[in-house]
Amino acid sequence: MPAWVLAVLIAIGGLAAVKLAFTASIVSVFPVTRGAMFHPSAAVRVKTFLDHVPMAAGALLFDIGCGDGRVLKAAAKRYAVRAVGFEVNPLAYLLALIRTLDMKSVEVRYGDFWKADLREADVVFCYLFPDVMKRLVVKLGAELKPGARVCSCNFPIPGWKPTETLFPESSLHGDPIYLYRFPGSCKPGA
Repeated sequence: MPAWVLAVLIAIGGLAAVKLAFTASIVSVFPVTRGAMFHPSAAVRVKTFLDHVPMAAGALLFDIGCGDGRVLKAAAKRYAVRAVGFEVNPLAYLLALIRTLDMKSVEVRYGDFWKADLREADVVFCYLFPDVMKRLVVKLGAELKPGARVCSCNFPIPGWKPTETLFPESSLHGDPIYLYRFPGSCKPGA
């Protein structure tokens, strides 16, 4: 068998193994995510978020469902914040650890953010599906401190009024980013 055929077969096998690992990581967390898949935030979306949500050095950012950690890393580099991410998908968690390995101000936790205490958060970033948002309203309302800001990509927080709605300048990634401030965004009639 020619070497190039062997190389092609090895490459195809490697890609199949990666796809299988990706699928297994999604299936393993299905009861928690209800089918939501790891989907990295595009660079233009992360930049738009950071451009419109300045943070003081040392502020605490929580990324609930942090995926590969790109938001954590970008915020820590740009604003010198403490950044904590929660991820239940084992493959995404591993990618986040690798991405942020050299950053002392970033912590990636393998676990369900529903069990996390968000009371100290200055900013909460999320890119979650609509079926999760109704439950998230209750958690945020019970745990956020006054003045905390929330950023939700693509899907609004039900019953809350955004302080600003952003649209990244991108033909592929121009879906809305909703910004909120607690408790003003969730006051009746706000």
